[in-house]
Formats: sequence, structure tokens, C-alpha cells
Amino acid sequence: MGWSEESRLAARIRERVANVVLFELQDPRIEPGRVTVTRVRLAKDLSTCRVFFSVFGSEADRSKVQHALSDAAGYVQREVGKVLRTRTVPRFSFEYDDAIEGGIRVQGLLDRLKEERGESDEDGESPSSPAPADPDDAGDEEPSDGV
Repeated sequence: MGWSEESRLAARIRERVANVVLFELQDPRIEPGRVTVTRVRLAKDLSTCRVFFSVFGSEADRSKVQHALSDAAGYVQREVGKVLRTRTVPRFSFEYDDAIEGGIRVQGLLDRLKEERGESDEDGESPSSPAPADPDDAGDEEPSDGV
């Protein structure tokens, strides 16, 4: 399945928004390396664009970044509009993306379940699996050709 024009446009918007947020905004509430633009959801009529982001840090950090991005939405919209080749520029809104938190939570639950079951992840085998056969004990028989 190929990329549609809408998905290509969304990818361009996401890339430009990420550059603006990470390198061009001069807001002290947005610390470099702690904010990630995760995805963009573009309306079919291109009237609105929801930008999802994640923040490495506490709830307070998330709140500060949310306010900073909301305050900068007009600037981001203007900067993205400069590189888009569309008649209109979508209206931007920023939303926190909790999918990464959910993934971390699920991974933690899976790790805890492995611990409870006594499984090991170091060598990829569980303690209850049989030891591999020693290749030296396999014998020196030549393979037959089935005749």
C-alpha cells in the first residue's frame, strides 16, 4: 500500500513541526532533548492538525511543555505554512501522547511477569528449557542420502 498525498503531507508537517519545536522555539519551558513530536493527525479537509508530543520528565514538565506549545501554536503554524504548498494552512493544536507511557507500563508488567515465572531474558532461554545437545556427542556418522 503506497503513501497517500495526505500521509505525505502529514509526514512533512510532522518533520517541520519537530524542527521548529526543537530548534527554533526560544521558550525555556521546552528543554532540548526532552520533547518529541510523535505523530500528526491531519483533518481530511486540511482545516486542523493535531500534533501529538511526548515529554521525558514529570507531570509538571509535561504541563509546562503543554502550555508552551499551546502558546506557540500560531508561530508553529506560520512556520509550517512557509514550507507547505497548499492553499490553506491547518490550525494547529498540541496534545500529549500517552502511548509511550502505556508502552513503558506494559513492558514493566511483562518484565515483572517474567520475574515471577522465573524466566531469564539474558540468553533468550528459560531455565526450564532443556540444555542443547553437545555437538561432539552427535557421533561421526555420515548423513545418508535416503537410499
